[in-house]
Amino acid sequence: MLRNFLLLLSILFCSSVVCSGWERSYVLPAWLEGTESPVLLLNGVWDFKYSQEGRWTDIRVPGEVAMQGFAIMHDTPFFYRKSFEVPADYAGKRIFLRFDGVYSHARLSVNGNYVREHHGGFTRWETDITSWVHIGKKNTVMLEVTDRLDDISYASGYAHHPVGGILRDVTLFALPEPHLYDINIMTSLDSLYQDAGLEISCGFDGQEHTEVELLLKDKYSKSVPLKQSRFTLSRGMNNFVLPVRRPLKWDAEHPNLYELTVNVSHKGKKVCHFTREVGFREVRISGNRMLVNGHPVKLRGACRHDIHPILGRTTTAELDSLDALLFKQANMNFVRTSHYPPTERFLSFCDRYGIYVECESAVCFVDTYRQKNYRPGDSQDNPVFSHQYLDQCKEMVNSFSSHPSIILWSIGNESRYGENFKKSYEWIKQTDHSRPVIFSWPGTAKVNKVYDVLSMHYPNSQGDVSNFGVTIRNFDNRNIPVLFDEWAHPACYTYTTLQTDPNIREFWGKSLDLMWSRLFDASGGLGGAVWGYVDETFALPAPKVGEAYWKDFARTSKPTDCPGNCIGYGEWGIVDVWRRPKPEYWSTKKAYSPIRLLTSANLPFKSGRELILTVHNRFDHTKLDEIRASYTYKGVTKPLELDAVNPHDKGMVLLPPEQWEEGEKVVIEFSTVAGEIIDVYCFTLGTERITYPPLLSEHKMSVIDRGDRISVTGRDFDFPFNKTTGLIVNATVGGQVLIEKGPFLNLELNLNHLTGAEVRKKSKYFMIDPTDWKMTSFDYRQQDKEVSVYLSGSYQEVKVDFHIRITAVGEISVSYKAVGIPNGFLRESGISFYLPENLDHLEWKRKGYWNYYPDGEFAGNEGQVLLYASKQACYGEKPVQPWYADTHDYYYWGDAGTDCRRPLTRMAKGMKENIYYYILSAGKEDAHQLSVISQEASVACRVNKPMDEQLVLYANNRWDYPEIAWGNYCKTLEAVPCYGCVELRIR
Repeated sequence: MLRNFLLLLSILFCSSVVCSGWERSYVLPAWLEGTESPVLLLNGVWDFKYSQEGRWTDIRVPGEVAMQGFAIMHDTPFFYRKSFEVPADYAGKRIFLRFDGVYSHARLSVNGNYVREHHGGFTRWETDITSWVHIGKKNTVMLEVTDRLDDISYASGYAHHPVGGILRDVTLFALPEPHLYDINIMTSLDSLYQDAGLEISCGFDGQEHTEVELLLKDKYSKSVPLKQSRFTLSRGMNNFVLPVRRPLKWDAEHPNLYELTVNVSHKGKKVCHFTREVGFREVRISGNRMLVNGHPVKLRGACRHDIHPILGRTTTAELDSLDALLFKQANMNFVRTSHYPPTERFLSFCDRYGIYVECESAVCFVDTYRQKNYRPGDSQDNPVFSHQYLDQCKEMVNSFSSHPSIILWSIGNESRYGENFKKSYEWIKQTDHSRPVIFSWPGTAKVNKVYDVLSMHYPNSQGDVSNFGVTIRNFDNRNIPVLFDEWAHPACYTYTTLQTDPNIREFWGKSLDLMWSRLFDASGGLGGAVWGYVDETFALPAPKVGEAYWKDFARTSKPTDCPGNCIGYGEWGIVDVWRRPKPEYWSTKKAYSPIRLLTSANLPFKSGRELILTVHNRFDHTKLDEIRASYTYKGVTKPLELDAVNPHDKGMVLLPPEQWEEGEKVVIEFSTVAGEIIDVYCFTLGTERITYPPLLSEHKMSVIDRGDRISVTGRDFDFPFNKTTGLIVNATVGGQVLIEKGPFLNLELNLNHLTGAEVRKKSKYFMIDPTDWKMTSFDYRQQDKEVSVYLSGSYQEVKVDFHIRITAVGEISVSYKAVGIPNGFLRESGISFYLPENLDHLEWKRKGYWNYYPDGEFAGNEGQVLLYASKQACYGEKPVQPWYADTHDYYYWGDAGTDCRRPLTRMAKGMKENIYYYILSAGKEDAHQLSVISQEASVACRVNKPMDEQLVLYANNRWDYPEIAWGNYCKTLEAVPCYGCVELRIR
């Protein structure tokens, strides 16, 4: 009782006396008078205790607890401890402890003294601990942390496991006794967008006779003259406005940054200084457009989570930098920090690289999609939770408002409106007049408008969507900018497809291309953000303490045949957790390209004359003559001069006269001045020349009755047909088996297409099972140079007629027609063959969606790959190869990996659409080959290996991915009628 009473007194005292300053934000000093190191990073090994009664052990900070083998329980505290020495030269200074993110409820003690509590796992909180530390001596910090079920961020809910722990950096720092807090640096531009005002506000705690000196340098380290540079500080808030003449402006395409140094002096003696990067820019809403520095912008981006492959919901300086760089390299100019604020480090990289940011508060799924076992479902109007909404909102804005990259504040994700959102919106509007605010779902805010930009999620590829009564058509709105800050969701819930045919990821690229092109022409369409940038999977280890109870506790979409410790929402990223680009990454770079050549892949030409191509400049602030261009013809690369086509306008690209020749390729490359590739196009002059696999030498054919089979033979080949099944069995060329069995009808269709966004398992479908085949008739006709086989049979209720034509030169055509199938939306229709495993080499040429792919790309227009060449990393270990060379992942397959003894690589089993040829062989130069040929590029091929280890070739005349969902593009092909023809060659 006494302990509880003292604790209550401590909390009451803290609330009434000290806590009023705890929502303050500070800038770390670059120099502090009298100290050697004013900033100390306390990351590394900490003591950890699983429970009050447990023993202390080691743990890594920052990082999730569960990702390090401790199966923490919701609403049950666990403990951190760190001992360190406060430097003796901190004497006479104010000493602060900063946590950049602790999920989700923390109670801080210093040297045995309870100091404070904090709610919220993703905002920075700083505590003045001067009164509790011993200078020059050992000090101990203890943190009691609880992963609470009622946290308003719901982060453990959508991570499908308790993410509790110290997730971000821990820092000890000192400031002088007279010091600044809540430092906010804003800029304004005049009506001509030439001259600027540098607006600085800050709080001041300290004595009289303290002043600041402001020094400004441009990106060339040249001093910028200021009309006034010294100001005397008063207690409380101070505001200064400095005119700056013709500064270089900051935007995502010209991230010009200035360095502001702030010197703090007391009684004429300098006591500390810090620096901040400044970007002169203005964000304004005008009608249904957003203007940056007076220019309308279009936001092309993705939603980003903090994800570390080993430590879970955390990040590092390396990952923050790499993510910003990968965004830029994918032609993205926008990031939504879903569903919580990022580290300040990441924002600094966005400032430097040039990325617009929607910075989101950590409020998520309130009264919408929360699992019932997480509380509360409806905190939006509950005054008990008001301080959590407001405190985290204030911490976010106070910490980050000086970053020019932030152009939008978000007060929450996919939640129903309530009074707590209203308070958050009103506080931001009173505090920051320079940025608009966004809220999703806006349709639930029917009483008070708490947004300046309309947030809409998951339009279809035509730009139509309705959310809670708000409807958008054609990506447009006449009255307010519309930002689709979740759109073009990559496939991640279609488990079977992702296991057997990862090409659904390449197919997705057309969705983003269609959506971005259509939105770009919609005046009220502000932009879109792909959900998401990085995979949302956690390779949890088997717990060394506790039980992994969350497997049953959290509602997940994983089928029962995909067990394992790797959990989360799914692999929805355009990169994986190790930041390896996936097929979606190249499609994102192409779809979001700010330079679009509006020309078909086949160029008309006249030799000796210039080539003229139409170009659309989709930059917002860049004229085309600011970038570099070149073209390559017959192996020779030459520079291209580009006209000064204005942003959002169309113009021409002229290639000078050459002796152009039919069938030759012209590659055009656009890059930044620094040499970063923006986009590459590859055009064919006239008609493309295709070199198909050669035919066999012509020879007389014969049909031999061998008792149980009929053999069709020619020069060096033998095609036996089983008399009982009518199927080809062990067809050979030069004695080598190329076809073990077939043909089979390949038919799969979706019976309930477009069932909604949450297609988490394979929807109701119909498939042909080859084991159901029953022959009803078999006949053949022989001519001198070819043999025709007529085969009829059924797969239960489905009846099929095959016409198999074999020529003397090794051509095989298989025509088919089927009746009795249920109508639905087609997934695949074609034929399949069982193949021998020694066919381990694949070569293809195709007419891809993009006319250029880098060498080795997952779904390139041409390529070669070994079916089985993989150095698959073990569960939880770092991969040593590209994503496409893996055979499987541990989210969709489980920790044990695939069920197949010798699985195919992803590149090998991904369907190759619109092939000219698709060649399977044993990989040697003189090896025999089985090829699928399509001179019209109208066939798609893939191989697969199920549990029985049988290698299967699928050759499809029609195909689609109706299970892709989320409004993404699909062909919506009806399965009926079902017929087609596939051409093959042997050699």
